[in-house]
Amino acid sequence: MLFCLDVHYKRDIFDSLIFNKNNNIHMSFLTLLSISWQHLLLLLIFIPFYFVPTFIAWSRKKSNIGAIFALNLFLGWSLIGWAGALIWALSNKENDRQTITGNTASNIDQLTQLKALHDQGVITDEEFETQKKRLLR
Repeated sequence: MLFCLDVHYKRDIFDSLIFNKNNNIHMSFLTLLSISWQHLLLLLIFIPFYFVPTFIAWSRKKSNIGAIFALNLFLGWSLIGWAGALIWALSNKENDRQTITGNTASNIDQLTQLKALHDQGVITDEEFETQKKRLLR
C-alpha cells in the first residue's frame, strides 16, 4: 500500500510540472522540446562542416576512413581532434607506398638485366654481387 501511494505521489508531482490545473501543457515544457528554424539551419550548416575531414578521406578513398571518422566523431568537438582528423585525411602515406612498389619493380628489372650481363660475361662475379647488394637495399 505504501508503494502505491509513493507511485501516485511521484506521478502527481510529474503531472503538476507538465500540466496545469486545466490539463493544458505548460509552455515552459514545450519550449524545451521545440527547436526553431534558425537552430535547424545552424545545424544543417554546422554538421557538414564538422565532418569535412571524413568527406575528404572518403573522396580520396583512404583505407583508414573508419578510424578518421571515429576521430572526427568523438574528438572533432575539440579543435585539435578536428585538425588531427583533417591532417590524417590529407596525408599521402598511401601514395608513398605506391612509389616504393614502383621502385621495387624497377629494381627487379635492373636485377634481371644485371643477371643477363653476368651470364653473357660482360661483368665479373664480384661486380655482379656488388650491384645486386646495392639494388636489394
